[in-house]
Amino acid sequence: MALHRLVDDTDRLRAAWEAEVLHCTGLGGFDDVFGLALAEDLIVNRGLRIPYLRLLRDGAYLPSARFTHRTGTAAGQADGVADPHAILREVAGGATVVLRGLVRYAPTIADFCAELSAELGVPLSAGAYLTPAGSRGAGPHYDPMSVLVRQVHGTKHWRLQAPPERRPRTLPEPGERYDTPVIAELTLRPGDSLYIPRGVVHDAWTGEEPSVHITFSGDTPPTWADVMHQLVDRAAAGDERLRETFPWRFGDDPDALTGQAKDRIALLIAFLGTADPGRLACEVIARHAALPEPAPRGRLAAALARPV
Repeated sequence: MALHRLVDDTDRLRAAWEAEVLHCTGLGGFDDVFGLALAEDLIVNRGLRIPYLRLLRDGAYLPSARFTHRTGTAAGQADGVADPHAILREVAGGATVVLRGLVRYAPTIADFCAELSAELGVPLSAGAYLTPAGSRGAGPHYDPMSVLVRQVHGTKHWRLQAPPERRPRTLPEPGERYDTPVIAELTLRPGDSLYIPRGVVHDAWTGEEPSVHITFSGDTPPTWADVMHQLVDRAAAGDERLRETFPWRFGDDPDALTGQAKDRIALLIAFLGTADPGRLACEVIARHAALPEPAPRGRLAAALARPV
């Protein structure tokens, strides 16, 4: 099972989900999925483009012009393509390489994510972070989704703080500072993993060794508020009065506007009395749990051979 390569006990992960940090050790090698050799191949040989390739230093993204160039032939050229020489110069100067959307161009990671998605019941993707020695990448921040981190090369030191907001729905503002209590400080080594619930502030940096780690996460998770929003949308679709804009110069008579607002809320309440929230909840759940269709590998020859 893919999940067993990220945690030592799935029951521990289930208990920790969206509640507490989970650090696992002794999980074995991971090079068959992702490692330093594949990372170098992706950067040097695959012609990655923005936004699947970014560089970070001390919490800020570097301008893409510093590590990409235009390439191609007279038949067609592309902008924003990775310049391996420039990337290596930036890394030597302390920049962290961020590889995003790895399922799109790394088959071993795509296969692993497909298996992991099936086990967890939600679609997942992967990103990787390559940080030189003595450097810091993103700086303190939190994510609006839970993240599983797998260390594959070198070591990285982590500090984790309590969430400034429970169950956030959006990313924090860049450069935001946090004074919440520190809940864990640890070092990840090859064979270690770290589960970070959404909202937990985390900061990571390297010491004398460089670091390569890969992360697995999904989109912002569905919440019960999503069901409520869908109900409001359904109500507005069926009653044009809920689709009206505010009246002309509505700020001149706030009392009149308040009365109209009460009337519209009464319409919504009446609709909710006739709606089937269970059915709508199932629709929302099914949409967020839908797994991507497997890549059609091994079918190109048959497609080429099919007569027109």
